[in-house]
Amino acid sequence: MKIADVEAIHLRLPEVKEIADGTQDVLVVRVTTDSGISGLGEVVSCSHVARAVIEAPRSAPYRHGLAASVTGLPADDIEGVWQAMIRDTAWYGPAGVTLHAMSAIDMALWDIRGKNANKPVRQLISDLAVDAVPCYASVIWPDQPDDVARSVNAFMEQGYVAIKYGWGPMGPDPILDGELVAAARDALADNGMLMVDAGRAWDLETALERVYLFAPHNLFWLEEPLNPYDFAGFKSLVDHSPIAIATGEILTTETEFYQLMTDGKINFVQPDLGRVGGISKARKVEELAQELNVRPVPHAFGTGILLAASANWIATATEPLTEYTQSHSPLARTAVRHSMMLGEDGKLRLSDDPGLGVELEEEVIARYRMP
Repeated sequence: MKIADVEAIHLRLPEVKEIADGTQDVLVVRVTTDSGISGLGEVVSCSHVARAVIEAPRSAPYRHGLAASVTGLPADDIEGVWQAMIRDTAWYGPAGVTLHAMSAIDMALWDIRGKNANKPVRQLISDLAVDAVPCYASVIWPDQPDDVARSVNAFMEQGYVAIKYGWGPMGPDPILDGELVAAARDALADNGMLMVDAGRAWDLETALERVYLFAPHNLFWLEEPLNPYDFAGFKSLVDHSPIAIATGEILTTETEFYQLMTDGKINFVQPDLGRVGGISKARKVEELAQELNVRPVPHAFGTGILLAASANWIATATEPLTEYTQSHSPLARTAVRHSMMLGEDGKLRLSDDPGLGVELEEEVIARYRMP
């Protein structure tokens, strides 16, 4: 079974606003084998640039596009495909956006492997994988504190017991920040899990002020309060914070994650499978996290492909937990068909379908596909 085709499918809404919602513009990759089995993956990056990395034609040595590099290789030899991708992109560097693009190919190959074995991906990773993963609704802050209660109540009615709010108006005004967090806690009451994503809004001094401002509201974690590469700043913040600190979504290489967890001393590490190297490389990050006593939780703000890959990966962890995008974007909600469902206990029931258990909704794809 060999790779016969690698297709980069760029989906983009007619209007893309400059807000923290990456599901307005996404890149999906479909890998098809000569036996007719296909798999899906998702890139979390600048879609235009990542698409070029995939579609670039064969060139001089060490500078091929990924599709040219992997076509003809055995689809079940994921490690061999990785070696080819790293070798053939050495001239322009197998990290950054190149690694983002590789991530989708890796996901797609795991999807193919599961379909070929007639098993969900999580069962290929571990016999101990669970079939239901606790998850949290992930959404941008409403503009005003008065709107937060309605948002929280809507999620609780759907069955969520954990919610993460972030970005939006948060950052410049400590009074507004405090009011937003207080409104969310009041609406969730004492039994709901609340996370806050600061969206890299502050320097260390401001972040220290905010953690004490937020401390009475019992946050499960404060996410990305600093520049993701400010490892020394994270260490100082963790040393003084009464709230657990989470970050890592923007990082790519194992070296960066090792430095973040050793120098930064964070509590939760958040690899994004659409950036870090798909399922294969996320497993490497998880191994590092276990060694360093850091809890891994995937960053998964994307389509149902990223959700399925992230949930299947983290279903094998000791303490599984995953993000569930609540964007209103039709690309987040309708581009992919799957049978994952949220239970009354706030857990995401995973699909028993082979592979990742996701399929493209071709009508939606045709409507939003870039030429």
